[in-house]
Amino acid sequence: MKIAKRSDKVAYLEVPNTGGSGSKFYRMTGFKSLSKKMNPKEYSRQYVDEAFETTDIVGMSISQDFEFDQILDSPPHKHIIDIIDGEKLGADAIVNIVQVDFTQKGATDGEYVAVKRAFAIIPESSGDGTEAYTYTGTFKVAGQSVVGKATTNDKWATIEFVGV
Repeated sequence: MKIAKRSDKVAYLEVPNTGGSGSKFYRMTGFKSLSKKMNPKEYSRQYVDEAFETTDIVGMSISQDFEFDQILDSPPHKHIIDIIDGEKLGADAIVNIVQVDFTQKGATDGEYVAVKRAFAIIPESSGDGTEAYTYTGTFKVAGQSVVGKATTNDKWATIEFVGV
């Protein structure tokens, strides 16, 4: 029996290039917490001819709580902090995150299954603690997921994502 490690499921944040043309997916390092919640939407009812209740799942509202120590040279941290400290709203607070699953190899060597999804950044707090400056909040789903594949040219510091 082999257990999947938490480090086998790695998140990458899309960060716009300086100068405004294009973007790149950077590994989300320095996160102390990045837990995924499914938040299912349920439809429950009991019919008069049955002695039990029936429940169906009719939707999902994925969210990921986060906490990170601010790392000064981290492009994902800089991008998230710009959104939080800049009090950005609406579309300006939306980010794309790709979750790469290193337990699922793709069709070709060096390729892994990945899922990309848009999330709204919902800030909670900053500055807690005395050892490091931290930020906390939640990434809440803001779009449909796109299943694809991830590859790299720099030992997984950044990735290329292609939807399939």
